[in-house]
Amino acid sequence: MGQARDGFGTGVGVLLPVAPLGPAPPPSITPGEGQAADGQQDSAVEHHNSTAALDALDATGRAELDAAGASASGGRGNMESIIAAAVADVQALGLSTNTPEGKRALIAAIKTRLEETRGTVQTGAAEAGTHAASANANAAGYGDVAGLTRPAGMGANPLGAMPMSGGMPMGGGGMPGFGAPLSGLSGLTTPFTQAAKLTGSNGSPAAGTGGSKSAVSQAAKIPLSAVRYDRQKFPAGRDAYRGYISEALDVMGVDDPRARARWMTGLMTAAARESSFNPLAVNTSDMNATRLAGSAADGFPAGSSRGGVQTIPETFASFHQPGTATNIYEPVANLCASMNYVMSRYGVDPSGSNLSKVAQFNPNSAGGGY
Repeated sequence: MGQARDGFGTGVGVLLPVAPLGPAPPPSITPGEGQAADGQQDSAVEHHNSTAALDALDATGRAELDAAGASASGGRGNMESIIAAAVADVQALGLSTNTPEGKRALIAAIKTRLEETRGTVQTGAAEAGTHAASANANAAGYGDVAGLTRPAGMGANPLGAMPMSGGMPMGGGGMPGFGAPLSGLSGLTTPFTQAAKLTGSNGSPAAGTGGSKSAVSQAAKIPLSAVRYDRQKFPAGRDAYRGYISEALDVMGVDDPRARARWMTGLMTAAARESSFNPLAVNTSDMNATRLAGSAADGFPAGSSRGGVQTIPETFASFHQPGTATNIYEPVANLCASMNYVMSRYGVDPSGSNLSKVAQFNPNSAGGGY
């Protein structure tokens, strides 16, 4: 875990003394006429446009550098929190590890922290890849201004990742200091992560856990009158939600491991903030709860937000995912509706690559309503 933390750097940004070019001055034209004057005017306009383009590239490059630094700092902060939680787990269970039950509890706790480490590292690697690709595109822009020819196959938005100093390797699948691809952790964490998925959230065999689709499914609106409010005894807590989210990602057809890691991080963050991982949570005091008269079938205000990620009934109905329950409290259905909602309202990509733009799903922000 310490090596994963150190892979994010020191957490302290490096300020570069970059002086912006500033607004490009208007082209200076010497009065005159004829070919010489026309040529001078064309040259001045070209110089003006090139200066403006370089100024824009400089601003974009600096913004991208700041974003990359903030991402690395956030990743290191997350790892510091995971390490602190792991130390607390060991200290809390220390006296009981001389029993078989205590040893099993300690192993389960360690697996939890390893899973959190893997999710943090995968998210960091994905974000670093995005920043590197953007930096490549910006660098190519300087060549465009200079009139240089791009290498074959490199378009306006090249995807080849540029190595970043002190950062994470883009293609090796590992973190500095791990000595092996991160997938090597899967053997440790699979028994733990699969445990919550052996049964579906309604107690029946889990649907969709044996495979996944090739594309994210589209929401299919259901009548508001079809929404059910059955407060069943769904398991609560962090571990239960890891299982629910995994099942929801299967239902939504999210196959790519990096995409799953991004959604897992975002949805776990939202569930923690919205309900403290409680599928039966109801908000009875905000504006949603007071905007409508009367109560729903569960006895709570009709407009209240409900469930682990707190959807209101109208949102749940409008963004319901086909194949999931119509019960607003059912965790997988609640999560899927939330995913469909943020993809529709905030333009979140199905891969989750820009999920961090929604503050409540971004562990590196203070959060906020969504």
